[in-house]
Formats: sequence, C-alpha cells, structure tokens
Amino acid sequence: PPEEEQPTASRPTSTLAEEVVSLESALYDAADHVDDRAVPTSISIEGIGVVEAPVIDVGVEENGDMEIPGAESVGWYRFNPTPGEAGSAVLAAHISYNGTPGVFRYLADVEIGERVVVAFDDGTKAEFEVVELAQYDKQELPDDRVFAKDGDPVLTLITCGGDFNRSLRSYEDNVVAYAVPVAA
Repeated sequence: PPEEEQPTASRPTSTLAEEVVSLESALYDAADHVDDRAVPTSISIEGIGVVEAPVIDVGVEENGDMEIPGAESVGWYRFNPTPGEAGSAVLAAHISYNGTPGVFRYLADVEIGERVVVAFDDGTKAEFEVVELAQYDKQELPDDRVFAKDGDPVLTLITCGGDFNRSLRSYEDNVVAYAVPVAA
C-alpha cells in the first residue's frame, strides 16, 4: 500500500496572510467603477463672449501633453476633479486652431471678478468668480498648482498666449485664469 504522507509541522504565517480573502471576493463588478460625479457639458464667460461653449472630457496625448479639442470646444481634463470639487478642475481651449478663432481667444482679457458658469450633464450649473489671471512661459507652468488634485476648489482655465513662434507654430506662453466657486 502506498505510504501515507506524514503531517508536516505547520509553517508560520504572517498576520497579512491571515487577512487574505479568497479570490471569489475579488471578482470584477462594473458598478464598483462607475464615475457618478457630474460631468461639465458647457461653459459661459459673458465678458469675453463665451456662450455655452461645449465642454468635452479629454485625457493625455502620446507626448504627455493634455489633449485640447478643436476651435469650438473646451477640454475638461477628466483625470482631475470636476468643477466645484476639491482641487483644480482644468478646462483648456485654443486661442485659434487651423485659422479658426478658439473658444478662449480672449481669455487674456478676462476681468478679475468676471463670472464663469459651468453646466453639467445632470442639469445643474455652478458659478465661479475669476480671482487671478496669470501668464507663464510654457516651460514654467506651475503644474503642481494647475493640476492639484486636492485643496480648495478652483476652476483653472488655460489657453496659449504671449508671442507666437512661427517656426514652432506655437505660442510661447500659457494664459491661466483661476476662478473660485461663488456661494449659492
């Protein structure tokens, strides 16, 4: 008859091993991954002629830059907060694109105190007030501030500005307007 296996001394286990739950609990459930936050759908900035410009969610280009839609839309950086949440909600648009004036063509002319209205896919709207206007060399954009994922809620509007470099077909600077939520 085959020899029976002798019991081995129990191996020591770590406390972590005692916490491991069977694989059945790790089954994928799509409901756990639904993004239920309100998504911006349009933006209005009356003082610079922006009236319900469509907002679309964007990500990152292959070179690592934020995607920017064509001349008639504004891109919301979907990897950051939605407007009104803690952190910086980033909306970017062109000054011009392929010879067509862009939505943020006059962002550099926005006045401190100007109201910005963002509409969302759930039918709500949020109002913000511009509190600061800045211009940065593109290489010196304060990424930690512009793309902050926490802290006080701020709506960060970005476009190009400064001198146009014809050889690179690009502006040398970024114009950034920072706006804070207006209390309801």
